[in-house]
Amino acid sequence: MAQKRKFNDNKKTNKDDTSKIKSNPKSKSSQPVLKKPKKSIKILSKTINYSICIPTSILDNCHNLEQITSTLYQIAKTATIYNVGEIVILQISKKSDNNNNDSGTSKNQKKLSDSVLIASLLQYFVTPPYLVNTVFKKDYHKYFKYASKLPRLSALPFMRYLDEDNGRYREGLTIRMSKPSSNNNSNKGKEFKQTKYVNVGKPEALELKTQLVPVNVRVTVDTIEKKVVSPQEAYGDFYGAQFSYGYHVRIAQSFGNVFTECSFKNGYSQAVWINSGDYYYNENLKKYNKIENNLGRIEKIIRSEPGNTDNMSNLLLVFGKWDHVKKSFNDSKDQFEGCEGAHQFFDGQLELPGTVPHGRIQIQDSCMISLTLLSTM
Repeated sequence: MAQKRKFNDNKKTNKDDTSKIKSNPKSKSSQPVLKKPKKSIKILSKTINYSICIPTSILDNCHNLEQITSTLYQIAKTATIYNVGEIVILQISKKSDNNNNDSGTSKNQKKLSDSVLIASLLQYFVTPPYLVNTVFKKDYHKYFKYASKLPRLSALPFMRYLDEDNGRYREGLTIRMSKPSSNNNSNKGKEFKQTKYVNVGKPEALELKTQLVPVNVRVTVDTIEKKVVSPQEAYGDFYGAQFSYGYHVRIAQSFGNVFTECSFKNGYSQAVWINSGDYYYNENLKKYNKIENNLGRIEKIIRSEPGNTDNMSNLLLVFGKWDHVKKSFNDSKDQFEGCEGAHQFFDGQLELPGTVPHGRIQIQDSCMISLTLLSTM
């Protein structure tokens, strides 16, 4: 009769080996502990003009146009809720283009770059539906396939009907006046550079009473007084940099252009980096020691007295991986002689609350959390 195999000895050996491994205190290499300094920033006014800078790498995790549209819609919605005045798109170079051919473009047709696609969709979200066909070229309409199905951004006054003014203010696009009939050959070939007619989405164009404005320009119109007014007069604080509608969008080809081409007259008063979209970030690595030790965690914003509004504070929030920020700085470091690194442009970094490890959160989610956190400081 065959004897049964016994495994008791093997099991005992395995347990003994495991206990030896667990009891060895030198099995893990000791890592230096960072101090993580904290700091407060001072602003010169009671209110803040927010600008956000998002890299084109925000599309790296998007595989089709629908995902791209959904991602940028979150950015636009956050920007309008917190009245962001400017959105800067930082061009990040990469080896291969993002796959966004789901829009129906053929191989022979020229595909939009990531930066232009981002800017077009962000601008679409703050454009009234009745102006889309005239504001954007026909070639761009295919990129709005999914954006047209999303809800309007109701935080914008011109995207909804206001009971207090009975829809008095409307967005419009100036259109060319018809040429007067004349047999004089001197009028042939001449184009009118100014007009008094505005397309406000009605069956007939609105005729201004006394004003003449440039052709093919987006304006805000007082439909009762029949005149062009500023967005500030019509909507109060709901306008962006350079009196844009909702927010101003611009593309920065390099890290230097983010600061040198600021849309605000006095530039940025402070700049803050928010680590996001970096799923392999390890703050204990030696290459990150400089930024972790020099960029303190912002825990408080000190605001000036309510009456001091002479100097409006313009706070720039830069999102994305530090490796991308550093690479973009190195590509344009000739613009900043004597500068040691990109960390010198920032007043600190914002550490997001919650249990998510540092940096391991998508940029579109980081925008909402960061602006919510800053509004409570």
